[in-house]
Amino acid sequence: MMRMLSLSALIAATALCGATIATAQTPAPAAPAAAPTQQMTSDGKPCGAVAYSVADQKYVGIPCNAAPTQTSDGKPCGPVAYSVAEQKYVGIPCNAPSQQTSDGKPCGAVAYSVAEQKYVGIPCATK
Repeated sequence: MMRMLSLSALIAATALCGATIATAQTPAPAAPAAAPTQQMTSDGKPCGAVAYSVADQKYVGIPCNAAPTQTSDGKPCGPVAYSVAEQKYVGIPCNAPSQQTSDGKPCGAVAYSVAEQKYVGIPCATK
């Protein structure tokens, strides 16, 4: 019985010393990385991720928009939104670049025309 008690005390002391040494040798945490630079909108307001606020019941934050793009005739284009005041869609959408067949004719989606009673359009050949 005495040997068992001595052995238990020795194991407990060894475990305590091991834990003390392990915690003493852990390195200090590294310094936090530098914060990224804050992006700004064109009018100088900070922008970034937009999140939904349950408390305010709305989206909060200002999104950073991509650089404005232009149509082939130089007009600015981008996302098109519905204006409730004007009861119509406002804005000019940016179209994908047009594709051409090998002989220079424009190609794209083919649709059935009820008026002409045939499929209209030239399909683009896939490679």
